[in-house]
Amino acid sequence: MRYLFQGYRRLLTHPQYGIWVFLGSLLYLISPIDISPDLIPLVGQIDDVALIVLMVSAASQWLSQQFLNAPAADSNPEDDSVTETVDVKAVEVDP
Repeated sequence: MRYLFQGYRRLLTHPQYGIWVFLGSLLYLISPIDISPDLIPLVGQIDDVALIVLMVSAASQWLSQQFLNAPAADSNPEDDSVTETVDVKAVEVDP
């Protein structure tokens, strides 16, 4: 069961298919056809609640990545300063 949830989460975070999986999940939630019918008390809502939890966690993860990777509002795009990283292989020398 854990692998099923991990696979669904990977699909939700996939850049090409994520939006389609999210929309399909929303369609499943509003559809009267379910894996477990909603007429059965408690058991009928388990699949819906699990799907909602997965969707909310994936959406919050996606939003946090979008805000963390967004450029700062106070950054100046006309600033020409470039920071370069230099890879140096240091060798110890005996005196």
